[in-house]
Amino acid sequence: MNLLRQAGALRQLWRDARRGAGELEPIIAQRVKDVLVAAMEVPHYGEFMARAHYDPRRDYRGPQDLALFPVLRKADIKAAPEAFLREGAVARLDQYFSDKTSGSTGIPLTVYRDDFDRAMQVAKWLRVLLQNGYRPTDKVLSYTAPGRLSEGRTALQRFGVLRRKAVDFTLSPEACTDALLEYRPRVVYGVLAILLLVAEELQRRSISPAPIKLLVAGGEVIDKAAREHCRQAFGIEITETYGSVEMGVMACQRSDQAGLDLIEDCTFFEFLDEQGEPAGPGQLARLVVTNLFGRLMPLIRYDHGDLAHYNFRTNARGETVRVIERIVGRQDDVFRLPDGRTLTLLDFYGVRFDFKNLRHLRITQRTPVSFRVEVVADPEYFLAIRDDFLRRLRRLSELALDFEIRLVERIAPDPGGKLRMLVSEVRSPGRTA
Repeated sequence: MNLLRQAGALRQLWRDARRGAGELEPIIAQRVKDVLVAAMEVPHYGEFMARAHYDPRRDYRGPQDLALFPVLRKADIKAAPEAFLREGAVARLDQYFSDKTSGSTGIPLTVYRDDFDRAMQVAKWLRVLLQNGYRPTDKVLSYTAPGRLSEGRTALQRFGVLRRKAVDFTLSPEACTDALLEYRPRVVYGVLAILLLVAEELQRRSISPAPIKLLVAGGEVIDKAAREHCRQAFGIEITETYGSVEMGVMACQRSDQAGLDLIEDCTFFEFLDEQGEPAGPGQLARLVVTNLFGRLMPLIRYDHGDLAHYNFRTNARGETVRVIERIVGRQDDVFRLPDGRTLTLLDFYGVRFDFKNLRHLRITQRTPVSFRVEVVADPEYFLAIRDDFLRRLRRLSELALDFEIRLVERIAPDPGGKLRMLVSEVRSPGRTA
């Protein structure tokens, strides 16, 4: 990647980070317009705007215009991927940066970026690290997907700047831990499941790594037990981030505060209920997002597939801003029962925390009323708590739910490195995964 372009992107986002919400409002509005204008050259959006007699160059009123567009789902892109790329780009896709989602929902997706969008994606991540104490001379270790191991290599690393060792997260926990101990990084990041596996290996060996000043995790819901486990093994609290291959980093925990700050100068957020209407603070909501830097492959009102609670908080400037209180999980991590009720991670948290010596847990909904429960724990402990654990699970619903509990040695992460606690194999109307 062109270092001058990357430096310019980071400089722009660093200026944005110093602006107040009022200063950012017109900038965000202009970025929404720029994305809509760029989308006119993309068949899917261009055809829609033509049918709606909408031209953002002439008709744009503000970010509220996004509501004119239907919500976009991953399955829509998968059905006709070329329709979501700028006209003329399909014939030369090898010239652009590409990345693939993990396919953990059953719908893997290739995302393409031009140089501008890619520079902004990297700048967003660097800004998050810098705001949380990272310095360009710090050694960084990342647990990374096999296809992305070569990313981030620059000539500057010869001079001790932007040093990063990428470790294949599909390696064994033993190999991932060896890499950590040998490299002695100051900053470590990866999806939560891999960090937990390394934490277990460190504790098994009764060894601590060299001092780490920043431990960044994302990729899945981070509960209290996971935070405590990592704190004990790595000697530092987790800094939580929220993002995706499609959007890059979108939100981040700051200064040990609860909740995640939205990166609203780069992503436009909508929190919608099941009917597609704006959800209220504290209400379970679908995350629908628009990439404010997408030009080659704009993603407008993209249903990210995740459920969250948001609320308002007063920031250091005295401004009222939105924050994500908690990520509840993927829409496919919600168990829909025959009586119309749903069970989410929040329903299972209380049960999980009452049995603190359960190392890992995965519950799979196989039919509307039957579930497979995989547990990683000491066999004697498992036998001692099995009946009580089963009773607690059955109390979650008035229906007669069937839980088949299995003790297993290890629960393997999915292809994206995630270790989801809830997985539904039941498809219901409107579910897209």
